[in-house]
Amino acid sequence: MIRERGRFRLSVFALQSIPLFAASLAFGQTASPHAHGPEEAAKAPAATAPTAPAPAAGYLSAAALRMKQDVSYLAADAREGRGPGTAGIDDAADYIAAEFRNIGLKPAPNAHGYFQKFTISNEPQLEPGAKLAIELPQSGKLNFALDTDFSPLALGDGGKLAGKEIVFAGYGITAKDESLKLDYDDYAGLDVKGKVVLILRREPQLDDEKSTFAGKRNTAFAEFRHKATNAFQQGAAAVLLVNNIAGSEGKDPILPFRAAGMGRNSTIPFIQITRAKADELLKSAGAPNLEALEKEIDADGKPHSRALAGIKVDLDVSIVRKPVNVKNIVGVLEGSGPLADETIVIGGHYDHLGFGGEGSLAFNSRDIHNGADDNASGTSMVIEIARRLASRPDPLPRRVVFMLFSAEERGLLGSQHYVDNPLYPLDKTVAMINFDMVGRLNDNQDLTVYGTGTSPSFESIVDGLGKAAGFNIKKIADGSGPSDHQSFYLKNIPVLFFFTGTHKDYHRPSDDAELIDVAGMSRIADMTELVILELLRRPKRPEFVKVAGRAPGPGRVAMRAYLGSIPDYDDAGKGVKLSGVQTGSPAEKGGLKGGDVVIRMAGKPIGTIQDYMESLSTKKPGDEVEVVVKRADKDVTLKVTLGNRPGN
Repeated sequence: MIRERGRFRLSVFALQSIPLFAASLAFGQTASPHAHGPEEAAKAPAATAPTAPAPAAGYLSAAALRMKQDVSYLAADAREGRGPGTAGIDDAADYIAAEFRNIGLKPAPNAHGYFQKFTISNEPQLEPGAKLAIELPQSGKLNFALDTDFSPLALGDGGKLAGKEIVFAGYGITAKDESLKLDYDDYAGLDVKGKVVLILRREPQLDDEKSTFAGKRNTAFAEFRHKATNAFQQGAAAVLLVNNIAGSEGKDPILPFRAAGMGRNSTIPFIQITRAKADELLKSAGAPNLEALEKEIDADGKPHSRALAGIKVDLDVSIVRKPVNVKNIVGVLEGSGPLADETIVIGGHYDHLGFGGEGSLAFNSRDIHNGADDNASGTSMVIEIARRLASRPDPLPRRVVFMLFSAEERGLLGSQHYVDNPLYPLDKTVAMINFDMVGRLNDNQDLTVYGTGTSPSFESIVDGLGKAAGFNIKKIADGSGPSDHQSFYLKNIPVLFFFTGTHKDYHRPSDDAELIDVAGMSRIADMTELVILELLRRPKRPEFVKVAGRAPGPGRVAMRAYLGSIPDYDDAGKGVKLSGVQTGSPAEKGGLKGGDVVIRMAGKPIGTIQDYMESLSTKKPGDEVEVVVKRADKDVTLKVTLGNRPGN
């Protein structure tokens, strides 16, 4: 699952009863649970439903053992965290394809066997030959040694600069936050357009519990991404970052290239240099050293930014993000009868974070992130449902396409590729069922289901079968993120997304196979098999409903105002492309459309998703903002009045 992009508004639809619920099986009590569907269950009155003895402690059903084997293979260290571009994810793909073949699923037309292939940009790579030199007015050229005196960071971009002026911009922070009573701006009155900014790491008064920020705790303004975006939007040509004293424990570490994240947060170079080198250039410009400047800022809580006369920067850094070949995995179970040309997609993603980096919550870790719950569990669930439906003696009335997506952790790229290049017509795709992180049911019995409002019948189906299975169902009406169902929802396809919740191991190396509740997964498979059978057998396809809700966002910046746009999280660095807009949202009312590329917002340039979210974070409900988009190669200027976030 991609990083949680926000919470969603819950819309309640009127319950619509269906006759099968009162006696929907004693789940997991038969030797072959997939031999019984909703129609068979409905024939038995609830009072006479069979009751099996409680299983002995440690007992695992055949289904649980099958899924345990799947998860153990997919989440083993040998799979290298299933990061795109690794040999491990290719091994995982081959394993899944072999299971599909053994089950009896067929390849889809126009696919490469069981694979739908595409390319994405891979992890950033620093090209050899990175150079940094600074011309000092009194002592000549100051040269920097890579990895000793300076290090480019991957959250920025490459670039070649010659003779650029340099400006000291404090901590590189613009913080206007009513909740923290902050009004602090290192760039106020400072001309940085086309210049290089020298900034400090973290934030002012970090050793002071009574800090004007948040005491000894860092706020979001201390993050690299805020500093990178702020410098870009102020017009800077590059950033030189130095460690501050507070938080560095008297040391001056040079961070590795990928330490601040691998996603492109800014389209300008973001370079770390040592304090010693920074002090040399400050001295040459007649400015106080870093320690003195930090003390000045800490003393009164105000910026002490300044131009550095006579200092010139030469920089040559190349960062490449080479394309990598990835693939969705697709297996098909054909239907029979008059509805056989209609399709239900059952999916989940099989990729994860590889060796950490962007998306990992274990900062700077390069350990294998095995992703047992996220999402070997959902992958195993899709395979298990395929086993059950393929083994049924009665033909299914509709086609079922089982799909495991790649590059979900990069921003739903695999599912987005499928809906942009469907192997079966989307207008004949009647529903999508998504499994992502279904391995931590444990003792709480809580099962969250997104998308219950995307078709009028979904809430009653989920309520009835969930209650019969003994789950505590938390329903979320919206069909938006943060997983692959969103790509289908934005194409007006009803969706359901099953999820057992986040936990302390989420996006960390500790998400391992031994922590997975496979017995709970088996129960979820029992229930969701019946949900799918109900949808397959209904004479009429589910009616699609667009739910008013909130769009997902990166989640690290506090958002007060609501726009309702849905970015597609690509990494082009040339603006933010929209996958769509929420129905009835300010974005829709203001004329924004799916396919637009936002290049300016509220008077600031937009290069990356972080620029986009930072620009929104400074606004309040009721503010009118100007949004400039690229549409059919033309710049279109729109006025959008921001609203309150749904549910607030």
